[in-house]
Amino acid sequence: MQERLTRSCHLISSLVDELASKQGDTLIRIGHELAEIFTRGGQLILAGNGSLQAVAQQTASAFSHRLGFERPPLPAVALGGNSTFTAALLADHQPHEILAREYRTHNEREHMLLVFSAHQDSPQISHLLEQIEDSRSLVMIGPEKTSDKTNERQHELNIKLPGDSPARLAELSLICGHLLCELVEGELFGV
Repeated sequence: MQERLTRSCHLISSLVDELASKQGDTLIRIGHELAEIFTRGGQLILAGNGSLQAVAQQTASAFSHRLGFERPPLPAVALGGNSTFTAALLADHQPHEILAREYRTHNEREHMLLVFSAHQDSPQISHLLEQIEDSRSLVMIGPEKTSDKTNERQHELNIKLPGDSPARLAELSLICGHLLCELVEGELFGV
């Protein structure tokens, strides 16, 4: 068991190193753009599919509350967390609307839409991406190798995560969310 634990820890460490070396500049660009959006009174809207829905919620919480020090809240909301709303759409046979309909209630002001996309095709993510206007900032975070047709669209800001394990994808996605929060906190609050 110890050998398995050691192998997994080494793998995680190497994937984080690869993320930093290959995607670090893009993460910094996203953090800078997001800090500018917050400075202008905008917000962060997050979405995720599969296990990455929880990553979107955790990342929104980090921005709205804090990571490591007391600071004013930054406006961030994760789509898809309202179970009553989701149940109503499912009852009306509209599962593809779960993220998009909620997005339309939040997209009035300037914002960045940050989407964590897992391996599988997602009708909810596809429908959500159809709703975003060209003038909005869109960031996609997902696996390097994917069959998800939503990633075929060209986005200016993409983070392609190394590895092919769903567990490693969730871990790296959360690390990206926390790193973005740290970068924005540093830029806005000088920490």
